[in-house]
Amino acid sequence: MKRKSFILALCCLSSWTAPVMCQSYCGTTQYNPTYSLCCSGVVQPKSGSYSTCCGTQVYDSRYYMCCSGTLQPYAGSQSACCGTQGYDKRYYMCCSGTLQPYAGTQSACCGTQGYDTRYSMCCSGKIQPYSGTQSACCGTQGYDTRYSMCCSGTIQPRSGVQPSCCGTVGYDAAFIKCCNGQLC
Repeated sequence: MKRKSFILALCCLSSWTAPVMCQSYCGTTQYNPTYSLCCSGVVQPKSGSYSTCCGTQVYDSRYYMCCSGTLQPYAGSQSACCGTQGYDKRYYMCCSGTLQPYAGTQSACCGTQGYDTRYSMCCSGKIQPYSGTQSACCGTQGYDTRYSMCCSGTIQPRSGVQPSCCGTVGYDAAFIKCCNGQLC
């Protein structure tokens, strides 16, 4: 089978003057690549000079795009795929496979949601508003580091001369010690 395929492919590249029918194989099916495509093991007729495969389907790449095996029409001048959906990148963004409209001039994704980084932050996949001039995340919560601290995922008030954490508890290390995760 390989030898026959090699000989048939070689005939297509030759400069013989006699017309030669060029043949290829799609799995075990013989086909003419001038008029057909082999799309994931299925012979499909070409639909023009811009034919290409999307899974087992043939499409014209001037008008469609293949998004994870699904045909989608071009969505604008900056078309792209988001999973199986087509979209225009001028108006939308793809957040973990979900289309989201731009949320402002400084849009970003937080998991599957869109947000504007000028007003919010992403804390472990949850959008949180800024909590002050020194905002930070503690797990999925936002806080201001000037007044609070994050102790093992728990927000605790900053207090004392040397604010520190002992497990999930906040304490003043100038007066108390932390021994194996407990205040002592």
